[in-house]
Amino acid sequence: MKPFKYPAPRSPEDDASLMPSIEGKKILMGFWHNWPPENGAGYEFGKAGTLALEDVPEEYNVVAVAFMKGRGIPTFVPVGYSVEEFRRQVGVLNKRGCAVLLSLGGADGEVELEAGSAKPLANEIIRLCEVYGFDGLDIDLEQGAIDAASNQSVIPAALIEVHDYYKSLGKHFIISMAPEFPYLRTSGKYVPYLVALEGYYDFIAPQFYNQGGDGVAGPEGWLGQNDDTRKEDFLYYLTLALVTGQSTYTYIPADKFVIGLPTNNDAARTGWVIDPKAVYNAFDRLEAAGHAIKGLMTWSVHWDCGTDKNGLHYNWGFKEAYRSLIHGGNEDGRPWAPRSLHSIEETETTIALMWMPPANDSGNLRYDLYRKNSLIMEGTPLISHYDTALTPNTTYQYWVVAIDQEGRRSPPSVTFSIKTKGDAGEPSYPQWSSKSQLYRVGDGVTYSEKKYTCINEHTSNEGWTPEAAFTLWAPAPQSASSSRHPRPVMSN
Repeated sequence: MKPFKYPAPRSPEDDASLMPSIEGKKILMGFWHNWPPENGAGYEFGKAGTLALEDVPEEYNVVAVAFMKGRGIPTFVPVGYSVEEFRRQVGVLNKRGCAVLLSLGGADGEVELEAGSAKPLANEIIRLCEVYGFDGLDIDLEQGAIDAASNQSVIPAALIEVHDYYKSLGKHFIISMAPEFPYLRTSGKYVPYLVALEGYYDFIAPQFYNQGGDGVAGPEGWLGQNDDTRKEDFLYYLTLALVTGQSTYTYIPADKFVIGLPTNNDAARTGWVIDPKAVYNAFDRLEAAGHAIKGLMTWSVHWDCGTDKNGLHYNWGFKEAYRSLIHGGNEDGRPWAPRSLHSIEETETTIALMWMPPANDSGNLRYDLYRKNSLIMEGTPLISHYDTALTPNTTYQYWVVAIDQEGRRSPPSVTFSIKTKGDAGEPSYPQWSSKSQLYRVGDGVTYSEKKYTCINEHTSNEGWTPEAAFTLWAPAPQSASSSRHPRPVMSN
């Protein structure tokens, strides 16, 4: 095939023209929203953060700008940025080695390309790269757009021409995809893209979220995407099926495979991983089996710095949880954020809190615990605290910081919100429902003839049963008087 000849003048050689390489690197990829945040837009009614492109944290070494879309030949125009300013900000990321991709499609991307439009599409992709400084393109078509019109043949043909054009200039144009995982079965709608772009695509980042009970068969039965009780096995066996081409799934090389996860409960209906250790363990098991994968993708960097419906900040929880998994070390030496701050018990006037050490725990850490902005526990090695003299029926917010022996402080943990018990007797305990029921902190349910109280607001699914989802439910007191029991025994 002859190199594609782009007819327009090339852009100046500045930082935005660098096209950083991701070859041989593990990646942490985050999507960036090309639209202003809206109140209540999250699945749990939170709000995505406001974030300039140049302010995406350095842990994210691949950023996908969402979205290039539209009928006919799709295109992209930045919202709230001039051409020059957007290009400058792409250059800031490129200079530090971060690749900035343009993502094609999205959930509402009505992309429909007719036969014969490969060259016009290639022209437009290259124009956008030259104007804005993009380093590649991510295919993120969903639902009907995946096989609409001639998309399955036109898009790969255009990307091959763009790839070869930049190769003729001594540069590498990155090609990636972010399919929903059911479309990667052997007869799935994304398979034509994989086949046509074999040898051209750099990585595939399947979305391991928003797929309900779909999943993969494991040695001990079905592993559904929404079953949080077996999340580690789901991540491991679904990835294993894809990197080996087994269990009805098509084959994707492990060194080109990236797991896609939602940033938090606001970013997706289902799929958020409550305990990051499940992800770490799945990566370790894949590597031990000879299938080390390339990294993680998340929707999205804006949700990582967003807030929940109560206005509490997510505090870059995803980035902090997985930076060591991807980058392997802590450049400035400071501890990472403590994890999984939660309550194990609450009464009318007390809350018993516990948390997990940072993922890069080196031992001998101390912790400062805050209630909102007030320091309530300073410099102790404990990973628990019993907060007393509180007001009944009141919501409190907590966050914790780790401190190492040199006095270096970690970023704050994700803020945890919890409500004390009320004055007016016990709550009612209806039967627990698995059918997307919204449960708020303090709600009571009955499950398997036992009573439970909600300790983290969430929308139910069949995997998060009260007896299994211990970060969401706690056993309810046996009677009103039991709310005044002695102080619990807590471990560190």
